[in-house]
Amino acid sequence: MRIIIGIYQAKEDVAKFNKKRLLDITSLTEVGPFFSKHQALLWMNGLHSRINNSEIAFIPETTISELKWYGFTFEDCNEDSSP
Repeated sequence: MRIIIGIYQAKEDVAKFNKKRLLDITSLTEVGPFFSKHQALLWMNGLHSRINNSEIAFIPETTISELKWYGFTFEDCNEDSSP
């Protein structure tokens, strides 16, 4: 099992990511809010460094300054998963 880690601002982005990767929505864990992208990235990178079998998978290219940041993890039990 691999842990997929990411950050987002818009909830729709997580739904699109989940649909693309076909991950089990029941394994979704959400954290936050973080008040800056930097704070969210620190959380994501810190968690990634502590979990051996993990993958950083989603960092939005565009940001909306007035929205807070959130983090998420999914359990990926698929052996053939591709980013």
